Amino acid sequence: MKPLLIGLALLLSKSALALPVEYKTLHLISWTYQCSQRLAPTFQMKGMALNLAMQSAIRLCSCVIDHYRENHRYVDLQLMPLPQRKAFGEMYSRECINYPERET
Repeated sequence: MKPLLIGLALLLSKSALALPVEYKTLHLISWTYQCSQRLAPTFQMKGMALNLAMQSAIRLCSCVIDHYRENHRYVDLQLMPLPQRKAFGEMYSRECINYPERET
């Protein structure tokens, strides 16, 4: 019992010192939803059924968003000019399409 309590105390102490989450959950969900709603019709035009098109769109959008999160702080992304944001999005999309095992 004592090792369990020590482990729990360590876990709680580490989580109390953790840095604040930079990309909030609501922002990520909204971003993924909006991206997948725009992208799904592209997959449908290639002959995919709606449910498969949505799954493919969500997978690709999640991969692109992960690239943004790995390479840009939230504040910097919000201040980034739209043409630059778009250029990064296109680059990350190509990476996610060319390396599907990278997708989440």
